[in-house]
Amino acid sequence: MHGMICGLGQVGYRVALLALHSGHKVTVVTIMARPEWERELRRAGARIFLGDARDEDFLVSAGLHQIDWLVSATSNDLTNIEIALDAKRLHPQIRTVARAFDQYLAKRLESSFGIDRVLAMSQLAAPAYVSSAFGDELVASFMWGENRYGVVKVSITDGHDFHSKTVAEIEDKTGLSVLLTFTGDLKAQTQPDRGLTLNPGDTVKLVGPEASILALGSLPKHVERETAASKARKNQPFSINKVWGNAPRDLRILLLGLLTFMMLSTVIFKFTLGLTPVDAFYFVVSTVTTTGYGDITVGAAAPPALKLFTCLVMLVGSAAVATLYSIITDALISARFRQLATGHEVPEQNHVIVVGLGDVGFRTCEELLRLGVEPVGIDLHADAKFVTTLRTQMAVITGDAREEEILEQANVGTAAAIIATTSDDTVNLSIGLLAREEPGHRKIVLRIFDDRFAGKVQSTVAFDGVLSASRIAAPTFLGSAAYPGSLASFVVRGLLITVFARSPDELDTSLASGESLVLNQPNRGALTILSTRLHHPTEDDSPAPIPNTQHPTPNT
Repeated sequence: MHGMICGLGQVGYRVALLALHSGHKVTVVTIMARPEWERELRRAGARIFLGDARDEDFLVSAGLHQIDWLVSATSNDLTNIEIALDAKRLHPQIRTVARAFDQYLAKRLESSFGIDRVLAMSQLAAPAYVSSAFGDELVASFMWGENRYGVVKVSITDGHDFHSKTVAEIEDKTGLSVLLTFTGDLKAQTQPDRGLTLNPGDTVKLVGPEASILALGSLPKHVERETAASKARKNQPFSINKVWGNAPRDLRILLLGLLTFMMLSTVIFKFTLGLTPVDAFYFVVSTVTTTGYGDITVGAAAPPALKLFTCLVMLVGSAAVATLYSIITDALISARFRQLATGHEVPEQNHVIVVGLGDVGFRTCEELLRLGVEPVGIDLHADAKFVTTLRTQMAVITGDAREEEILEQANVGTAAAIIATTSDDTVNLSIGLLAREEPGHRKIVLRIFDDRFAGKVQSTVAFDGVLSASRIAAPTFLGSAAYPGSLASFVVRGLLITVFARSPDELDTSLASGESLVLNQPNRGALTILSTRLHHPTEDDSPAPIPNTQHPTPNT
């Protein structure tokens, strides 16, 4: 097949390279290109035309009528829409895919403008950042009809439930289908024998409903949804633990000292006045609170030392009561200010901090909320586009996450992960380095625009994930353009995997010639997995999730 890619930014470059490695002919139309990208694509066989794709004559002269599919991937939504509409009008048989930054606009363009697929970068990237924060187990996710499906990676170790189990036994136990297996020598099998036994060092890719994937336990335990009661208890603005924990350290030490003095006073009054322990404690409390009911008194005949000690108890007791009231008042006021500043209480532990609440950050928070994980958002601007919406669902802090005080407000010390998704690579890297220095253990995931720079950062500093949005998105753009009817596309170990909600005999003959695996789902038809081996694979396992676009249930 022959494809055209308009715009040679990060996304366009990655799509072009992946298409060439998949065996497609590629024509690139771009106003400008980085010299190293242009050289690499030309060496791989791409034709590159420098010019504006919005110029219809130029687009036709670049060979539009010989093109099977077109991806418009410039950095401007309106430009992408214009190019896709022009291409469809000039060449009605062409399949068009347009990039859009606005995910809400993307949903409407497909139905209203006749563009075959409109993909929002935030929808593609968010699940990848989330899965990376959970240990990079979820390789891809996609919607089939009303249900969410996924592909999960499981590494076999000694003592693992899959150790010494056959493919058939694993499928019967989990309700998932084995998509790929990688034996210890890294040899991939796309249609593994059901009698194949898995051993330590092997890796298996399973595909099936999300509920079955969650039942595997591959995701962290804190991902499990909380009950309404437990969530309500956690979000209570006033509790003893929160009052004590939020009080200044000096006040806490002072109060403990005063309470110790009161207990000592109880013992002294017990023996000097001949009282029971309960009566002695009652006398101390009535004294320090200045209640003085008069039923128990020191008396005129008491020794002067005892009278002086009683006076001291009155004075110290008043200070103790004032200190206690100060702690309670401080806790109430602090809770109110935090609620005004963040919208919700910042979770105490096992939450995920998302820095940068733009399109990607917003989608990342939505995905976390869907999985039952409590996110805490941090954004530099209180009036950012999605901040108001997110405040109704989670805690949001306004400030610069490169400052320790802001991370401390988000309880970074007890967070399960921090995901930096701002639009500035330098800021994301700075946040990641600062998070590494903070006490506690957490996963650190960074968004880096340039995938090559991301690789250099990952190899130099051992972050848990350094992900390029263009690398995440490229298989989806290519799959949507080149493989009509595909639900999902992703890359694993030199294989481009494409998922179809139909049987192989219903696929285009040019597609059906590839390796395929048919997964029969009850009352839903067949889910076909097509694998294409890349000519020059440069990809390792990389999460490449698919937008949550609804597709009709196949009648197969």
